[in-house]
Amino acid sequence: MKFIKKLNIGLVLAIIAILAVIIYSVNIENERKASKQEIKKSCEEFISITDKYYTLPENYQTIGEKSQDVDLTNYYTEMENELKTKTINDSATKLQKTILTEYLKNQLVDTSKITVSFKREITKISEYKFDGNQVTVTFNSKVTIKQKHKDINIEDNTSKEKVNETTFDTEGDTITLEQKDGAWKIVYADLQFNNINALYNM
Repeated sequence: MKFIKKLNIGLVLAIIAILAVIIYSVNIENERKASKQEIKKSCEEFISITDKYYTLPENYQTIGEKSQDVDLTNYYTEMENELKTKTINDSATKLQKTILTEYLKNQLVDTSKITVSFKREITKISEYKFDGNQVTVTFNSKVTIKQKHKDINIEDNTSKEKVNETTFDTEGDTITLEQKDGAWKIVYADLQFNNINALYNM
């Protein structure tokens, strides 16, 4: 009789433990589902900042002039301050800033084409992969780049400034975020910036 009583108590405790785990798991899943819209918004806000700083300041968007020695200190500081509002820590900020400044420096070396507008739009999110307080978002996007160049007329040796627009779709872009003080902050990103290369594939 005592054995059966102990068995029943053990069974009840086991059932309670299982129910507790199930309830906890359901609560966690519900919290994650509720967070998805906020996570997407954080991704879009970060992308908006990177879009902005793919382009040089307007007064340096001069075709055909090498401008490696121009002083963009204030522009880089502005960039860093904006990135800090979205990244998880100084290390993440530094990484994103380095990638963006290298992209700009390349434009200063070769000014035959100047990027005047860059826009990335998330078209489909294929996965939110949660791991503790981090999540990696995998998505497809549409990228539109406008670049200006000089169109030379060989017959009369004249040139006219033109703007070309290139649009392409990407698959498998990823952004990893971490929740800090109730907000989702960027840890790392791997974004395709043309139809060949990945910008953050490091």
